[in-house]
Amino acid sequence: MDLGTAKRPRIRSMSYQIDPNVLHRVAKQIAGLQLDGDELITRTVELLNGEYPDLVDAAPGRWVGSKAGGILGKVRFLHFSPREYLVIFGSPTGTQGFSGRYKHVDIHKFLIAGRIDSYDLESDDTAPLPPLLPGERTCLERGHARGLTIHPGSWHIEYGRGAVITTLPFAMVDTLLVSLEVESVRRSTVEFAKLVRRRLRR
Repeated sequence: MDLGTAKRPRIRSMSYQIDPNVLHRVAKQIAGLQLDGDELITRTVELLNGEYPDLVDAAPGRWVGSKAGGILGKVRFLHFSPREYLVIFGSPTGTQGFSGRYKHVDIHKFLIAGRIDSYDLESDDTAPLPPLLPGERTCLERGHARGLTIHPGSWHIEYGRGAVITTLPFAMVDTLLVSLEVESVRRSTVEFAKLVRRRLRR
């Protein structure tokens, strides 16, 4: 036996509970059904609960107002842990602004309705990125930033992977300090607390 090999420490890969490929499959299924309104969101949550019953509650959650980087919309929290989060985000009337720049988190988006246009802020290319259409996916890799236009009636599954806690200042500061919208921050805190309690009960 090679003692040098035997003594070499084993490197353990960090595992995650949610698979982006599963989320993409759900988004494609929802996009194919061409649902509208509450039925669109209800069916999406049902499918996500079917894939991750221990993480996503099938019961209707509460919508919370969110403004970050100028992007104003409605968010429903589905799962939150130190290394992953899962939400549904969208706007009935459309919105645009800054994606944020996350140095320790990758942000995956899976569109279930509408359209999202974007462009890379540092690219030498002045052309926009290909539009995100229902059933498609995109990923804002850590350290990158984009300008976004979310068209009216657009809704997507958003999955963050990494040091999730580092995203909270960007998500909260605009809502609290710029918009002075204390109630949205309060509601977000309540929803976070529910998810944490659910996680601790498992």
